[in-house]
Amino acid sequence: MTLDSLKNSNIHTYLIEEIGWKVAEMGEIKWKIQFWWVKDHAGIQGNEIADTLAKEAATNADIIECYKNVTKM
Repeated sequence: MTLDSLKNSNIHTYLIEEIGWKVAEMGEIKWKIQFWWVKDHAGIQGNEIADTLAKEAATNADIIECYKNVTKM
């Protein structure tokens, strides 16, 4: 659902707007951002890491935005 929301310029929820701004900001510093749908719980390493981090962020109000510390691939 989120990928569809990101593609639809008529959707203006706070989260979708924030994601759009972050992607644009990262693009300005030469990051190449790609979004792909992947089947959940399929053992894909990057997806498993993202799932773990998302769960941690959702349950910990003290986490600081830290995408700048992610290693470029």
